[in-house]
Amino acid sequence: LERLYDIVRGRLEACRELWRLGGEWRVTLQGSMAKGTILSDKWEIDVFVLIDGGREAIGRWGEEVLRRCLNGLPIVVRYSEHPYVTVAIMGMQADVVPAPRARSPLEARGGVERTPFHTEYVASRLSEKPCLADDVRLLKSFLKALEVYGAETHVGGFSGYVAELLTIAYGGFREVLRRAAGWRPPVYVDPEGVGNEDALKKKYSDSPLIVVDPVDPERNAAAAVSRRSLAILALASRIYLRKPTPRLFHLFLGKPRYKPMPGVAVVLYGDFHLYPPEAVWGRLKRLAEGLYRVLASRGYPVVYRSFWTDEAAIAAAYVHMSTTTTPRVEARGGPEAWARVDRVLGFIGKRVSEDGWVWVGDDGSLGGARPSRLGGVAFEVERVLGGLAKPPGYRGYVVVECPWPTPCGLPGRLEELRDPTPRWLRAALEGG
Repeated sequence: LERLYDIVRGRLEACRELWRLGGEWRVTLQGSMAKGTILSDKWEIDVFVLIDGGREAIGRWGEEVLRRCLNGLPIVVRYSEHPYVTVAIMGMQADVVPAPRARSPLEARGGVERTPFHTEYVASRLSEKPCLADDVRLLKSFLKALEVYGAETHVGGFSGYVAELLTIAYGGFREVLRRAAGWRPPVYVDPEGVGNEDALKKKYSDSPLIVVDPVDPERNAAAAVSRRSLAILALASRIYLRKPTPRLFHLFLGKPRYKPMPGVAVVLYGDFHLYPPEAVWGRLKRLAEGLYRVLASRGYPVVYRSFWTDEAAIAAAYVHMSTTTTPRVEARGGPEAWARVDRVLGFIGKRVSEDGWVWVGDDGSLGGARPSRLGGVAFEVERVLGGLAKPPGYRGYVVVECPWPTPCGLPGRLEELRDPTPRWLRAALEGG
C-alpha cells in the first residue's frame, strides 16, 4: 500500500496540469491507512489533493485534471461531493480525491474537507496509548462480521471514524463492548467532553446514538447509525462477553449453515456496475420495503424482508413469510367502539357486505375478517412490481416463489438470503 501511494503521489506531484492551476496544493495520505487502523484484508488507500481555492472550481476542473495527471494508469472516475478517481493496480485501489483545503474544522463544509482533521485527531490520540490502534482494528472487524460496519444508507451502521472514536472514548475494544452491552437508545458519547448534550439531543432527536465529533462539536459523527444497528451491537456484545470467540470477527466468521424460510424472491438482472453502489443499494432497499408493506397491507403473512446485490449484475429482494399459501380469510383491524359513529358503522357495514365477520376485542377495538380475495403471492408480487422503482441499471427480473424451507434453486448467495437469522448469530451459536 505504501508503494502504491508512492506511485500515485509521484505522478501527481510531477503533473504539470496541477502546477498550472497556481496557488498552493499538496498530496496527502488520509483515511485508515494514515491513522494506522486499516484492516489487513482492505487493499485500499485514500489520497487527497488538498488545494487552496474555491469549491466550485474543483467541481469544474477536478475530473479533467486528474484524468490527465493519471493518464496511463487504469482509472475509473466516480462521483461524490466532487468527482474523484480510483486507480486500480497491483490488486489494490487508491481513491484520489481533490478537496479544498480548509484552514480549520469550522471552515470545512463537507465530509471531504473535514477528513484531514479527522485523520490528524485520531492519529494523535492513538499514539498516546500502545496498541490502541489494534483495538480499533478489532472493533472494526467485529462490526464487519455483524454487517453493521459502514455509514452507507443500506447499512445504517458504524463508520470507521465512529469505531475509532468509540475506542478512544472507552480505552479499548473490550471496554467498548462492555459499554455497548448496556446501551439503550438514546445513547450519548462525548470522547473529549466538548459537546453540548442538550443541544445535540435536540438537534439529533431521531438518532439512537450520538457520538460527538471532537473536530466539530456540533456534529453527531454517528448520525448514520440506525436503531437496528445499535441493537445488533448491543446483542452481539452481550454474547461475545459471555463467551469470547474468534468467530465473531470477520476474517474468522466462516460460512455457517443456513436455514431458509418460505417466501417470495424478486431476482433482478442488470448493469449495476455502471452506477454508484450507494444508489443501487438504496433503491434495492426501498424495493424490498415496498414489497413487504404492500403484501402486509393486503393480508399476506409476511414476517421480514432482506435484500442483496453483488453490485455488478444481480440483485434480489426476498420477503420472508410464515407460509406462501393464500389465506382463506383476510383479517382487518377496525376502529375503537367509541370512535365516530359513522366510522364504526362504516367498518361494520363493509364487513357485512363482504359476507364477513365482526367482533369487539378485549381492548375495545373492533376486528373484522372476510373471505380471502387474494391471489397467489407470486401473482400479487408481479402486480406490485410495476409501481415500484427498480435499481439503476436494471434490465429485467424473475419472481420466484419458495413455499418450503428447502433450497429453491436461487443462484449462489441468494439462497442464503432466505435465512433471516444473521450469519454472525448462527456462527456464534454453532461455535458454542
